[in-house]
Amino acid sequence: MQIFGFILLAFVVWFGFADRGNSQVISAFDFHALVMVVAGSCAAVLISSSHSTALRTVLCLREFVPGLRRFGRASAEMEAEREQVCALWREGKRSQALALAEQSRFSALRQLVDLLLNRAPEVVSAKVFLELRHEEISLWQPAINNWEMLSKLGPSFGMVGTITGMIQMFRNMTSDNLNIGAAMSLALLATLYGVAFGAGVAGPVGHYLNGLLDERLGFLERCEKSANELVSRAGSLPREQARG
Repeated sequence: MQIFGFILLAFVVWFGFADRGNSQVISAFDFHALVMVVAGSCAAVLISSSHSTALRTVLCLREFVPGLRRFGRASAEMEAEREQVCALWREGKRSQALALAEQSRFSALRQLVDLLLNRAPEVVSAKVFLELRHEEISLWQPAINNWEMLSKLGPSFGMVGTITGMIQMFRNMTSDNLNIGAAMSLALLATLYGVAFGAGVAGPVGHYLNGLLDERLGFLERCEKSANELVSRAGSLPREQARG
């Protein structure tokens, strides 16, 4: 994956020196500038990531598409099931709570019920949910870090496009039909695209994904508190009543 990243980075530099033409029209769109920023950002992700992390970095974008959101929707489903399991357990309907946990596709719910059945002390539940939190962080934090990295590198790749564009402009200054205004605008558009991508796209994406991860970690924390609360409550009841 890193090899492809370096190859793409070399292509970005080579493409920056490609002939942009001497357009006399000042436009808000420059294909060269756009390719420099987008391809350079992709190269940075490939160089710094494993295959799975790079893929997950791209797949994170589906959280912004209605109907394709999975991470945030799964967190909401987890919370709803947790509340249902806890309510059933408090009402003494433990067989129903156990059946619900067994049918759940979320391991945290199954761990919660196992802790309740075994009346696990707080030390055990803390260890179990600490491992679950580490799993979620190790799975999603690298992809989030990539978006945060892109928010900082976007302007840098814009500057690469600007520098190569200005070098091309200086090379062509002997041309009689060179339009300095149009040439400068094409060069500076790369910086504009880089800043817009970093501050307007990558930064907000990273912030939003961090919020989704915080929601998931908050759910696991509530699961741990629920387990400790229900175990403590069962321990305070008479033995016959606690057995249900």
